[in-house]
Amino acid sequence: MNIFELILSTLISTGLITAFLSHLYDKKLRTHEIKIQKYIKLIEELAKFTGNEPDWGQLRIFLNEALLFASDEVVGEILEFNKKFTEQSKTAENGNFQMTAGDLQPLVVAIRKDLYLKSKSIDEKGLTFFQKP
Repeated sequence: MNIFELILSTLISTGLITAFLSHLYDKKLRTHEIKIQKYIKLIEELAKFTGNEPDWGQLRIFLNEALLFASDEVVGEILEFNKKFTEQSKTAENGNFQMTAGDLQPLVVAIRKDLYLKSKSIDEKGLTFFQKP
């Protein structure tokens, strides 16, 4: 009877541990998918911004949302971007200025890092957003 009890308790313990680990992995995977969806929208708005056709309302919303779910490194880069943006907009004549993809490169690299992606080619060749002709 002792062997049966030992096997039964081992199976129950293993099942509980497996269920717990599965729950944690599923939660992490869902969080990662949400981040990808949110970051795609943010990158689309940043590309419009560098193409000088920004939707300020959407860009502001996506940047503010990212402050809630992004890694600390991404939050730091968003704050740096805001600082550059504010400085350039204050010194621009007639409110006209344009930021380049290079200005956004640290932010995009931080986003990719938050998604567990490498950015070696961006670091080597620079960031470019595809724009309409």
